[in-house]
Amino acid sequence: MRFSYSTLALLPLAAAIPAQHAAKSIPELSISQWNDIQSGFTDGLRSLSSWSWNKAEDVIDELEAIAGASYEDQADESELTIWQQLKADPHSFSKLVKIIEFEGKAIDYLDDKDLQITFFAPNNDALTPPKHHHHHDDDDSSLAALLHNPSLTTLSTVLENEPSLLSVDEDDDKHHHHHDGDDDPDKKKRRKEIFRKIAGKVLQYHGLTKSYTAQELAQNSTIATALRAEDGSYGGLHRRIRIDKHLVPPSLKINFYAEVLVSDKKARNGIFHTLKYPLIPPGSILEELFLFPDTFSTLTSAVQKVHGQHFLDYSFDREHSKPGKPRFHGAGLATNFSPTNKAFAALPEKLKFFLFSPFGERALVKILAYHYIPHTLLLSELLYTEKHHDHGHDHDHKKHRHSDAIDGFTDLVGAYEYFNLADDPSFHKEFEISPALPNSTLKIEIDKSKFLPVEGAVKTTIKVNGEQVEVIDVPARNGATHVIGKLLVPPHHHHDDDGHDLSGEDTWENWEQWLPAWAEQE
Repeated sequence: MRFSYSTLALLPLAAAIPAQHAAKSIPELSISQWNDIQSGFTDGLRSLSSWSWNKAEDVIDELEAIAGASYEDQADESELTIWQQLKADPHSFSKLVKIIEFEGKAIDYLDDKDLQITFFAPNNDALTPPKHHHHHDDDDSSLAALLHNPSLTTLSTVLENEPSLLSVDEDDDKHHHHHDGDDDPDKKKRRKEIFRKIAGKVLQYHGLTKSYTAQELAQNSTIATALRAEDGSYGGLHRRIRIDKHLVPPSLKINFYAEVLVSDKKARNGIFHTLKYPLIPPGSILEELFLFPDTFSTLTSAVQKVHGQHFLDYSFDREHSKPGKPRFHGAGLATNFSPTNKAFAALPEKLKFFLFSPFGERALVKILAYHYIPHTLLLSELLYTEKHHDHGHDHDHKKHRHSDAIDGFTDLVGAYEYFNLADDPSFHKEFEISPALPNSTLKIEIDKSKFLPVEGAVKTTIKVNGEQVEVIDVPARNGATHVIGKLLVPPHHHHDDDGHDLSGEDTWENWEQWLPAWAEQE
């Protein structure tokens, strides 16, 4: 088998985003902070046996308090739609309202009285760029900035710096005698349309198609947004956000970094939550690994060494694209169990030299393949398997078409399996799944358990081959990443000097007795 693993466009119409730009657009997170996010919700419960039930009741009261004002207190406001409430609070949301009015289409669902939706609303502070942010001198640099960092913060800055973008479209056609330079009306109109499309996609990523309170959000690890992947990636599904909850102090974060400042603002057509940071649609699996070199530099080096970037990346192919027919490089849907630098460092020293030497490249390819599940989205709450049509790794954006059902159980291309059916807050699921390594399986165990008699007080874990995943359900443009602290040992035949079968041992200690021969097997 030829296993090789390419660089990122956050949106179907955005160009590749350099890692340094993406890294600056969200708070820097170390793996220990990721672990805090992942485990912080239950760390405070380890000494629960020493607490009095009065203390536990205090925690429950705190959890309920983060929902903000009661519905009774919001009785008057709750008769207004989400859009009406955002417009009525310019002190908090004037920047967001300006973006929504510029984009135009989002008002249709934010003001629809017949819907019940959820919207994450970054406030004015969230949409204010850092002080070192500099003014862009020309139109092209503004467009480049937005393509490199398609966040609502960048878009808000562009609209403030270029108020002409907010003019009505008819104004764009008044000066047809200018056909060159920055005054070219066709160029201005095209730029405005690009900005609107990016704004529309990002605003959809801030919306959910159902109404969720903070406590209901906290019961999930991931939730589907209103943004459907239309670029051939993610199986054409609706992109998901990651939900993180802390018990002490009570808090909720989206995609690891965007804290919910005010939750459960009741509106006539659903609920909206105020965010500390705007959400950014995620990058490819490979791009996300590159964002954390202190954690994944060994893995990314391994992937590059075997020329396998395209198995983890998904990016716009500018060279082969034509107007109306964009093409993309890489893997459209995959799940990767990503070993950390510490996982590689724990290997025997001689084995590390072997894997990264010319003699060990074939073994390295097969080991990486064992951690990689193609055409599959595996999350702690669902398994989606894409029916694969082998057309290479270039994708037309129209190749995948699905029914209009939001995350339906089946569609034209693949099928779902949800693990917590009937909204059961607790479940245990065991199954085997086939990675890219032929004739092998990974044993998956998923547990979701309730810790306190209150909504949202749940803990979700994943084990792969008996090893607990350190960080679960990291959303990516083309699938998901699960962070593991140990390099998985692939299935192999191995006997000791006395003929005893040691194949079942999950260890790298005696790798010289089996790995070189195993690597050469077809």
